[in-house]
Amino acid sequence: MLLTSKVISQLLLPPGGLILLALLGVLFWKRVWARGLVVLVLCAFWLLSTEPVRDMLMHPLESEYAVFHAEKEGVKDAVIVLLGAGVYEHAPEYNGRDMLTSYAIMRTLYAADIAKETGIAVYATGGKALSHADEAEGDVMRRWLMRLGIPASQVYAENLASNTWENAIYMRHILQKKGIDKIVLVSTAWHLPRAVWCFQSQGFTVIPAGTDYVVTKPSYDVRSFMPHWKAFTDSAQALHEYLGIVWYHLRYHS
Repeated sequence: MLLTSKVISQLLLPPGGLILLALLGVLFWKRVWARGLVVLVLCAFWLLSTEPVRDMLMHPLESEYAVFHAEKEGVKDAVIVLLGAGVYEHAPEYNGRDMLTSYAIMRTLYAADIAKETGIAVYATGGKALSHADEAEGDVMRRWLMRLGIPASQVYAENLASNTWENAIYMRHILQKKGIDKIVLVSTAWHLPRAVWCFQSQGFTVIPAGTDYVVTKPSYDVRSFMPHWKAFTDSAQALHEYLGIVWYHLRYHS
């Protein structure tokens, strides 16, 4: 089921969806609508590759919750839940050991900072879904948290979850036994709306703690309207997140 949903999302979302539309246009090239479709696809590629369009897509996701400040939040009776974001499998520069992707390391760095500032425990959650890694995400993040100076007694790992909904399910099972229902949820800022919904659905009181914001530029210049691969990647990620929100509400809504 997980593999099927991943394949479908790759075919629907950019660049896969746009490529399929372009191929359809080429296949029926002699027809006016087909040539118009190819032009539309090219325009979509350009627009999605610009910063203003990227920011228009990302801003509603990232601005859903205020920036986290530990001193303003009541976190003494809470724990940190750190969500995984993929494993950098068999990293050659680390002698083939599993490490963290860029998204995951940013989340882990922020969780470590919060843990040092507040002294509360960290629960890293993530399994090995569709991965050839030797270690689960949760275990790799726990190792990095300790490497960043968080005591082993303060760090725990959940290593079975394959998606955000399962992160919430497994953490409920773990934390419910300890009488904990309040969490500081650390994830990438654009991922928080879906993640918070999942954990609130499991009865948690959630304090969102977003990191790795995309929309940070105060103004644009001429280069902002030129296509750039990074802007396209961010736009595609935002569209993926909107689709994920809709899918989760359809699949998991009680």
